[in-house]
Amino acid sequence: MKRISILLFALVICCWAVPKPMESIENYNVLLLHGAYGHTDADGVLQGFEENSTLQSAYFASEYLGKANIGKYDSKKRLGYFISKEIFEESDSKQNVHDSYIYHWRSFSEPPNSSIANAIELGDRTWNKANGGVSKFGHRRALVEESQEVKAFEMLGDDGERKFGQEALQIIRQNPDLYRQIPSRYILVGHSMGGVAIREYVQGPNYNKDVDKIITLDSPHEGTGALNMQVAKDVTEDFWGGVKNNIMSSIPNMSVTGSFVPAK
Repeated sequence: MKRISILLFALVICCWAVPKPMESIENYNVLLLHGAYGHTDADGVLQGFEENSTLQSAYFASEYLGKANIGKYDSKKRLGYFISKEIFEESDSKQNVHDSYIYHWRSFSEPPNSSIANAIELGDRTWNKANGGVSKFGHRRALVEESQEVKAFEMLGDDGERKFGQEALQIIRQNPDLYRQIPSRYILVGHSMGGVAIREYVQGPNYNKDVDKIITLDSPHEGTGALNMQVAKDVTEDFWGGVKNNIMSSIPNMSVTGSFVPAK
């Protein structure tokens, strides 16, 4: 009996000592969010994606929308490849938007905008709400929804037709057993402004309480020194420019008349 007790005690200690994951990471959608980009690069190529009412849904998109990203599915030098290989242990055959656990298929529509505007595009499900039956960006939706949409398997609708993407996701959402098969929680990874946009989302009015983990890389949550210098420069120039203008406007217009008489 004593030996059995010792063995049970040792077994409990071993089981307790072996580290275990808190949860299965496969139960999450992982989104990679890029930093600030201008509308165009040196070659005049758009970095975000333009307003287009005919854009397809994320599931059917045939082209990558925008070059701003922190990880391409087909590049071994990007963060996305590292996460897919080292964290999810995915094979190279899963390096595309439909197969990978990671989602970073497109950039923001307006990269130069404030992080608050990007936060709305990240999580507000009414971001691309139709106006007069037409949506500004076609069938594209908030990034958190797109990451689920591309994981939606084909479903049979009431009409017997196979559904994909948004239509399949709507069917799945109505069936709790099916819905559990698609991750509905998020791990958000953002670089620079992307990290600020993530924070703005979870602290803002559009937050859906659907984020469990946040990782920000080199994100200026307290502002940037370069921006502060630019603001100070603009303020200084405006101040002294205003002083100069006030002085000049306060001097009355005068005409000088008279003649010069040399001293004797």
